[in-house]
Amino acid sequence: MNFERLRLLLIAAFMIVSLVPLAALGFKVISQGQVLIEEKASSYLKGLAHGNAVEIKGFMAERLSDISSLSNLICIFGYEREKLASHFEQMKQQYEAYLAFLVLDNNEDQVFSTFHSTLDEALTRRLLVKNHDVREGGVFMFDSGRGRVPALMICSPIGDAARENCGHLCALVDFSRIDNLLGKSNIEVTGEVYLVDETGRFLSASRFGARALKDDISMAEIQGRAQGIYETTDYRGERVLQAYGKLDGFPWYVIADQDMAEILDRIKKLGRDAVLYGILTALIVFCLAFFVSTGIVNILKSKYRYEKELEFQVIQKEKLASLGLLTSGLAHELNTPLANALLYTQIAKEELDAPETERQQVQEQLSTVVDEIRQGSRIIRNLLDFSRHSRHDGHKTDVNETLEKLMKIAGPHCESNGIQVQRQLEKGLPKVNANASTVQAIFTNLVSNAIEAMPDGGSLLLRTRYVNVLKIIKIEVQDTGPGIPKEVRGKIFTPFFTTKKQGRGTGLGLFVSHEMVRKLGGDLKLLSSTSQDAVKTGTLFTVEFPVE
Repeated sequence: MNFERLRLLLIAAFMIVSLVPLAALGFKVISQGQVLIEEKASSYLKGLAHGNAVEIKGFMAERLSDISSLSNLICIFGYEREKLASHFEQMKQQYEAYLAFLVLDNNEDQVFSTFHSTLDEALTRRLLVKNHDVREGGVFMFDSGRGRVPALMICSPIGDAARENCGHLCALVDFSRIDNLLGKSNIEVTGEVYLVDETGRFLSASRFGARALKDDISMAEIQGRAQGIYETTDYRGERVLQAYGKLDGFPWYVIADQDMAEILDRIKKLGRDAVLYGILTALIVFCLAFFVSTGIVNILKSKYRYEKELEFQVIQKEKLASLGLLTSGLAHELNTPLANALLYTQIAKEELDAPETERQQVQEQLSTVVDEIRQGSRIIRNLLDFSRHSRHDGHKTDVNETLEKLMKIAGPHCESNGIQVQRQLEKGLPKVNANASTVQAIFTNLVSNAIEAMPDGGSLLLRTRYVNVLKIIKIEVQDTGPGIPKEVRGKIFTPFFTTKKQGRGTGLGLFVSHEMVRKLGGDLKLLSSTSQDAVKTGTLFTVEFPVE
């Protein structure tokens, strides 16, 4: 048994069972994480755009309300400079959003001004002259030429019940407060919030260099819609996720965007973290699988060694039991050469005492003694070789050679019991993948059973042949005994089942032989006939060994 291969298979099974569900879970978590990150980024951008739009709208609504209230007061109290100065000063101190006020009469002559700069006042007057809509009331942004923030001017006509228009009130609003509000909404490293008009022209400065009233962006994706979010290329040429919200009552849009590279970087970071955790988990699972599989393999090794030891002991016991049956023939076989050796030794001794003895005669007799002793030694050596313990796995065994060795031991016993041995051994058989000890034990059990089945003599046939189509070697051991009855044929390979008299068999011989053949990948088959089945009785055991 290949225990190292088993350990690798166990580790692989542990890894597959543990990591496949973990990988599926990780993939689902990463996918869900990506969706959540994109949804979070989209929701946050839309929230920023909407929140800033609401705040700017509130700011502008308050300014429009202030100017409208001041216009009504001017209509009531007239153009008294002291009163106008008092109202304007209160407005500047209370709201801190106004930089200057300008009041013109119906002829566009200056009635009152709080401009500290003649330049600012001149720009404002030129703007009023050029833009009739502003004079009639409205909001206008223009480049004052100072700083990054444009000038925001709100104008309202001054009228009363008697006259439709008796003048104009304009206020210069501190738009830097809106610009600072948008600047505080910058998102992480690449996100920003800015204000544009309906043509895409910047009304607030950008954190990455876009200038108010001088640069613009494409408004093709917006197309007059109130709010939304989409991917586009911004004024820098970067791919961004952009959300927008329109200011109700104003042709302005608040836009919040963030680079897709930064958003995707968070997704990639999530993926890298998941991969790192996956690798750590895989290492932990591998270590656990290694220790568990090693423990299991060690237990199996111990059990396997124990079973092999028991099997080896049973094989040797059955082998020696079978050899015990065959040793009766060895007594006759050994007795003949020993008796001859003794006889020729005595003759040689007597001839040495006679004075006329020739040296050559004595040498011939002593040579005969040596030959007889060598014959006995060969018989003993065959027995020892056949009964020698062998535990070497992975060896190849010649079936014909094993049978020949067996018959050198069993032959005399067969001869003394009147059993004729026939051999039909095919030459050039391939060797089987088994150690010689196991093959010897199998054949010894079968041959000894065949001899026991013919106490009054008979015929023993040993046949071997190679079946090329099936890649197997067939070994047949056939006797002409009385056969095995039908009622016990199904039990013949059952452990401890025997038809012998008590004390003459353990019932393990055929069981052990059958199990050994099966472990070698082969099969042991039985075919038997009794006098009730056929005229010719006997039993045929067929052993099949696979070959490479």
